[in-house]
Amino acid sequence: MSDWSIYFGIRRDIQDTISNGFHIKQHLGDIKTLSPLANTKSIKAGESRVITLSSNYFIISDSAVLPNWYVSSNKTKPVIIDSTNFEDPIFVKPFKSNIQLKRSPQDIIPLATPNRRFEQYKTKSAQELDNFAITPTPKSIIKKQGKTTIDNSWSIVYTEKNKSQAIALHNILREQLSLSNTPILVKESISPHSKVIRLIDQDIGNEAYTLNINNNHIDLTGKDAGLFYAQTSLLSLITQHGNTLPNGFINDQPRKPYRGFLLEVARNFYTKNTILRLIVQMSTYKMNVLHLHLSDDESWRLEIPTLPELTEFGATQCHDISETKCLMPVLGAGPDKKTQYYSVEDYKDILRYANEHHITVIPEFDMPGHARAAIYAMESRYRKLKAEGKINQAQQYRLLDPLDTTQYKSVQLYTNNAINVCLDSTYNFVDTLLTQMKKIHADIQPLKVIHLGGDEIAGAWVNSPACKKLISNNDQLHSTAQLGEYFFNKINKISTAHHLELHAYGDAFDHKNHTIRIKGNLVAQVWNSIWEWQSGGRANRLVNAGYDVILSNAPYLYLDQPQEASPYERGNPWATRFINTEKVFSFTPADIYKNIDIFQNGTKITAKDISTGTLGPLPTLKPAAESHILGIEAAVFGETIRTDEQLEYMIYPRLIAVAERAWHQADWETIKNKTQRNQARHIAWEEFANRLGQKELLQMDDYHQHGDSIHYRLPMVAAKVVNGKLIANTEYPTVKIQYSFDNGDHWVDYTKPANVADNKNVLLRTSSTNHRYSRVTQLDIKQ
Repeated sequence: MSDWSIYFGIRRDIQDTISNGFHIKQHLGDIKTLSPLANTKSIKAGESRVITLSSNYFIISDSAVLPNWYVSSNKTKPVIIDSTNFEDPIFVKPFKSNIQLKRSPQDIIPLATPNRRFEQYKTKSAQELDNFAITPTPKSIIKKQGKTTIDNSWSIVYTEKNKSQAIALHNILREQLSLSNTPILVKESISPHSKVIRLIDQDIGNEAYTLNINNNHIDLTGKDAGLFYAQTSLLSLITQHGNTLPNGFINDQPRKPYRGFLLEVARNFYTKNTILRLIVQMSTYKMNVLHLHLSDDESWRLEIPTLPELTEFGATQCHDISETKCLMPVLGAGPDKKTQYYSVEDYKDILRYANEHHITVIPEFDMPGHARAAIYAMESRYRKLKAEGKINQAQQYRLLDPLDTTQYKSVQLYTNNAINVCLDSTYNFVDTLLTQMKKIHADIQPLKVIHLGGDEIAGAWVNSPACKKLISNNDQLHSTAQLGEYFFNKINKISTAHHLELHAYGDAFDHKNHTIRIKGNLVAQVWNSIWEWQSGGRANRLVNAGYDVILSNAPYLYLDQPQEASPYERGNPWATRFINTEKVFSFTPADIYKNIDIFQNGTKITAKDISTGTLGPLPTLKPAAESHILGIEAAVFGETIRTDEQLEYMIYPRLIAVAERAWHQADWETIKNKTQRNQARHIAWEEFANRLGQKELLQMDDYHQHGDSIHYRLPMVAAKVVNGKLIANTEYPTVKIQYSFDNGDHWVDYTKPANVADNKNVLLRTSSTNHRYSRVTQLDIKQ
């Protein structure tokens, strides 16, 4: 029998080839097939056959190989191969050769090992936390003598205006403190004269607050989000000290108005509860924008009532080669039919919860590229209405030109994934989409911003008759290269008519170091800042051209990148080999050129590289232009992140470092001398790492809303043997380290250097307070 194929997923483009009697072929996205040739001998039970394939790009981690491979034939239903039916690719043979573990032959970035980690963390030591170890760090703290003890003889004084906030504070204190230590709620009109927590509604600056703890009075002052952040800082101190707090005065305000996180839910779907948990963590660290990337090539994840096909078809995957019933299952989804999306009510729940936590939700629908799910969903609509004889309705929202013969392939290995920008029906679709989104948001969190993508358009529309006709009839257009600008001018008019601020990726407004100017209320999100790609100057170039800009520099802020240089770390290392928490902490938003460090292969960038143009144009900011950098946004794109637990592993604790940089401008950032700046930054990082280990991670262990505790990434162990003794530490001091001398049968808590027998290997891991464990690492001991 030779009519069967194995469908398997690898997140890399491969070469179509024949190997040992089998044809290996690249299909859309990560999908590949392995099919026997007509004359291939049958494989008998127990027999093995080695089949070789060649990738056109590096594969250096387990997570590039996706699970749920399945067999399909014309005579049977697809069946998943049991040995691949895991959420983690444990069926992947270990990477061993140096060639397999390098992004390129020039790659000099060393792999993470216990010994190498030890050199990196050797200065790590436990420090006593400051009495005001609040994250993110407040702008100003004045410490005072004495302490203040809260108990149930205290009152939380409220007015009708801030009653809900006072109730929320009371409820949280009741959870964090014993009932005997929880203040009672009292109206301002009958408030006592002593032992009071007062919520003072006063505008002292956008998102600014003060917190004054002074013996028998605790005053929280601010307006709206500012008052909420005062409460957040108070709760942080209670987490640290319990009901007896140090006296002091905090005057705080964010460095920038935009402190965001982009969560992509199109490639892999994450539950509503996980998003609600994320909202709580974001608000805990004073982040204020949740950017939801709701559509991409793989799926459309939000119900749009007037366009039901977007989720009926566009959120459904199953094995259907024709893709007339559903989209093909990508990224290890498996062949069984599944439909996953947020209903309108789910989304409204998210909006309500975000409102309570002073977080703005920005919905994104990526277009014109990254739009395969939308295109195919509207084709499903077209076929259905056409069959009913409703030709005009069928054409109303069609997103492709059926006569377009353009051949192209996106970075993610999709063809036909760009909406055709030359069709009137495309703009009907956008207008209807924005109308529906405004209705969904209206009575909860009125929509003010829409993000419409604009990134990675892969050479579409060249042979589209519709586009050729448009260009011939428009004096302002001369080639398809101008169609991206044409598209954004058109949708900008639509978004403006809807009174919306339009956000898009920097690609939409800056091509080959040439910035286009589109009139309107526009914000560019700049992610492509790879120095050797000569794109590191894009943010400054856009700001100088008059755009407002959000910094999402991928080598520092893309939290889907691996967390260390190891094949066992999840992630897609296209921007950088790894991003650990310290690297996020080191990001300098105020001067992006202070972030110039290394090329992707690990070699240092020199002054000569800069002066000779290796990095491309690096324009300086025009006077006063810095105010047009609105803030920073971290991002997670989920190609390799299949579950909610895996998502939290990738986000935390790196997101806490994002929040620190987004809110607080550290003194070290302004030091001009690079050596001195690095020294000062390292001291600051040591303090921050202790804050994480001694306080923030413990809060995540104790968090139990909308599910279990936060599944943050526990740090790996650094270790070496000196004079026959095991010495170990880790990235965040005080996190518990454990070791095993018997291959994991028994684990011992590391409290001091331990004697090691000759020729024994040591297994190492870290442990949380609620008995989760890090990935195990092995220290090889040589004679």
